[in-house]
This record gives sequence, C-alpha cells and structure tokens, in this order.
Amino acid sequence: MSAQRTQQMLLQLFQHDPMLLDGLQRPQRPDGLQEAQRHTPNLRSTPTAYIYEQCTSSANEESKEKIQLKSLEELSKDLERVLAESSRFADVTLKCGGASIPAHKIILSARSPVFAAMFVNPMKESLRNEVDITDIHESALRDLLKYVYTGKTCDLTDSSAAELLNAADKYQIQDLKAVCVYFLKNTMSLENVWDILVLGDFHSPDLKSFAVDYICKNYGEFCIIEKTQEYIALREKRRDLALELVESLVKNREEKRKISKN
Repeated sequence: MSAQRTQQMLLQLFQHDPMLLDGLQRPQRPDGLQEAQRHTPNLRSTPTAYIYEQCTSSANEESKEKIQLKSLEELSKDLERVLAESSRFADVTLKCGGASIPAHKIILSARSPVFAAMFVNPMKESLRNEVDITDIHESALRDLLKYVYTGKTCDLTDSSAAELLNAADKYQIQDLKAVCVYFLKNTMSLENVWDILVLGDFHSPDLKSFAVDYICKNYGEFCIIEKTQEYIALREKRRDLALELVESLVKNREEKRKISKN
C-alpha cells in the first residue's frame, strides 16, 4: 500500500474516531486538533497527533495540486476556444498552403521567440499583419498552433511528428520539440530509423544520437549495413552523415571488443 493511501486512511480514521488522538476527546468542530492543542500544549509531540497533522497537510497539498491542475485544464480549454474562434480579436493572419489562418500576436509572441522578434521589429510581417509560411505544410502549422494555444498536441504519427518537429524547430518552441523527439524515440524501428536519423541531423542532436545508437545496436557490423538500400541511399544523398555513422559503428565495435577482453 502506498504511503499516500496509508495517510488518507489514517486521516479518515481520525476524522471518524476522535478518541484515537491519545484518548483526547476533540471538540466537534473542523479545527478540533487545534482546539485540543490549546488545552494540551504538548499534544503536538504525541505520535498520533503528529500523524494526524502530516495526513492533513498531505491532503491539503493534494487538494491544492488538483485545483491547480483543474485550473490549467480550464485555461487550456479557454484558449482552445480562442483558437477555434480566432477571427475574433485576431490581429495577424498566417498564410500557408492557400489557407489564411487568423491568430493573435500576443499569444504567438509569448510562445515563440521567432514570432516575438518578427512582431516587435518593423518587419513586413509586423507592418502588414500577415505572415507568409511556405516551408511548412498547413496541417503541421495547425498542429503547431494547437500546441501554442493549448499546450496539447493532436494524435501523432511518425510523419506528423516529423513535420511538427520541423515547425517547432523553426519557431524555437523547445517544449514542443521535446514532445516530438520523445514520440519519435519511442516509435523508432528498423523501418523508420533512417528517416529519423536525417531528421535528427537537421533538428535535434539528441534524436540523431539516439538513431545512431539504435542502428549500431541493431545492425552491429558495417558489412551488414553497407548492403542495405537505406544506407546506399544515405551515402548518395548525405555522404557526410553516412561517414559519421560508419565512424560510430567502428567506435561501437571497438568498445565491445574492450568489454569482451575484460
């Protein structure tokens, strides 16, 4: 049984059976322990009183945490409605893939230093109140806006997480990058690791390193990798990255040999 559950059970026992407090009859009022302490100064030092106070404190902290989480959830829902009704009070339009998406400068600036710099300086986006976005798909931009406004993502897939990582990196939204990297790490497989390797090379050193380790662990020897279509394609398109991978394979093999000798 967890300590938190034990504390909750003890608190319920004390509330229903005041006599458990070392035989002291507590007054029938919410602050009975405080009243008892007023008449018995050393009550605080008794084990049951101490446990009661600890349980009460724990319950209060838990209640406070629940209230805070509920408040954050309500804030997220409110901002989601703002996004859904973004034409109201909107002061900037994001143009992407033929779509015009109204948004709010203050929210975009608060969440992205790139948008903040764009709107605080006399750039064309600030003067025209329009931002032309040509290197991100509309679906990825909408997913980005959902996170910017609500702190939540849509249901991710390998492809949508990759596109969202690209968008998050462009607008320097670090926590969203972390969400995408975490998802891609947990869905990595022999089928998608090569694409993730290239993606990580562009946007996330951590993701790139994870992909390299994954390849070294699952392929092991260069003689195996060099015959794969994925490596051949990588060598043709990204010779520098292919060379880094080979170096990592060699280091990994040497480390294994040292371990085996010991």
